[in-house]
Amino acid sequence: MPSNDYVASLDIGTTTIRCTILNSLAQTVGSARSTVKLIYPEPGFVEINPDQLWEQILEIIKNAVSDANLDIVNIKCLGISTQRSTFLTWDSQTGKPFHNFITWKDIRAKNLCKELNSSFLVKAFRCAAYSLYLVTRSNRFLIGSRLKFAANHATGRLLWVLQNNPVLKTAVSEHNAKFGTIDTWLLHKLTKNKLHVTDISNASATGFFDPFVFEWGSWAKVILGIPMEILPQVVPNDYDFGSTEEKIFGVSIPIRCIMADQSSSMFASSCFVPDDIKLTLGTGAFLDVNTAGEIHTSVTGIYPLVAWKIKNEVTCIGEVACNDCGSLIQWLLNIGLVTKPSDIYGMVTGVEDSDGVYFIPAFSGLGPPINDEKASSGFLGIKPTTTKNHLVRSVLEGITYRAVLAFQTLKKERNREYYKVTVDGGVSNNDFVCQLFADLTGIEVERLDSTEMSVLGVGFLAGIIAGVWKTNEEIKKFNKVQKLFSPTADHIYRKRCFEEFNKWRNAVERFKYWYEED
Repeated sequence: MPSNDYVASLDIGTTTIRCTILNSLAQTVGSARSTVKLIYPEPGFVEINPDQLWEQILEIIKNAVSDANLDIVNIKCLGISTQRSTFLTWDSQTGKPFHNFITWKDIRAKNLCKELNSSFLVKAFRCAAYSLYLVTRSNRFLIGSRLKFAANHATGRLLWVLQNNPVLKTAVSEHNAKFGTIDTWLLHKLTKNKLHVTDISNASATGFFDPFVFEWGSWAKVILGIPMEILPQVVPNDYDFGSTEEKIFGVSIPIRCIMADQSSSMFASSCFVPDDIKLTLGTGAFLDVNTAGEIHTSVTGIYPLVAWKIKNEVTCIGEVACNDCGSLIQWLLNIGLVTKPSDIYGMVTGVEDSDGVYFIPAFSGLGPPINDEKASSGFLGIKPTTTKNHLVRSVLEGITYRAVLAFQTLKKERNREYYKVTVDGGVSNNDFVCQLFADLTGIEVERLDSTEMSVLGVGFLAGIIAGVWKTNEEIKKFNKVQKLFSPTADHIYRKRCFEEFNKWRNAVERFKYWYEED
């Protein structure tokens, strides 16, 4: 007879929905996954149908439990990890959505954000904040003086919807609308509208969260006119999220934890100590550093976020995001340069170098420290001797170079020495990428047994809260290093790697500010 010490961990990513069933030894005893069906109604629009997503989530959880040869009654608790800054608005009374989920990859608000950033009101806000910084030397006002709206934050996209959806606009005026990222909406569905809350890690990534007071920023209403009453309550990760409605699965499952995907990945990677860093190479690439209770104040775009809040203690992170990573691998598959992902390692190691070809990964522009949303992707240096393998290798190098640039930015701003990074995400399964990153940064790259850390982290924390495990230290013991990549001892080879990296940096300059203003 199975025990009831099983944890169901659900991860709703940008491209994949996964559910893993963990036993008390943190072993995966069952799992299921499905592809997120993204919708592209117009150029720059990236959406998800909420009804379709709901049906997928229910099916995935049931399939994972079945794969573990268990019944729902054996599940002690549920943990939920979600992609960040993807949101929905819905009718408060009926629960009916006013539109599809608008994802973090959606850039419909690009021009609106540009208008906001150049508006008198925002400029005045920055000036006032900087004046207060000069008087108080408070980092809160320093960050305010650099306020900039970006399309990948929910802020601009929510304002766009409020301006362009007349039904929503009417509902807001009648106090009959709610806003929520995926975590909020899913709780609303699972608990039959009993809760309208968001966890602090998801809230901190929306673009209108004040990390110094750990609440919604009042400036969101002052500058954008966003009605604060539509926003959910911000709660800690160990909040009492209640249980799933009994009718959904036949029995109620306690929901013990909700986290944003990168926070979940940090937790699973055991990045519990200040200055621990991890690099997620998934749909996008995200380099995160544990800054303890400190809010990192950046000059180049390292974003201050909340990793988690547990037992009233807040852990913060600084993040450098590169929006294009695994999406580039999918692109290689789509255009036929690669037949299947498992072929890639053989292709890139089958040639000595990229034949002087450089690829700039900028489908979504170039983030920190370049910060150019008008940059273009492309190859530079193609010649008659260039083969398919050279092109694929240049793409893998471009992905790695972009991650190295993120690391250099983090190291410079934090003024710290780092000696090890833990990697996860699908692209981290490629040895070529991990080794090149180690050679260019001079630090060890640690790849754990599982590279799907966002689905594990929230399961670990849910299990601790539910009493399956006791402490973070116990979780650390579950992590086994699958492979360790050390910087190559051959200094001549590493010098050549740096030369190629610097040539790539020069190539980047050719692709900056490519797209004209709309």
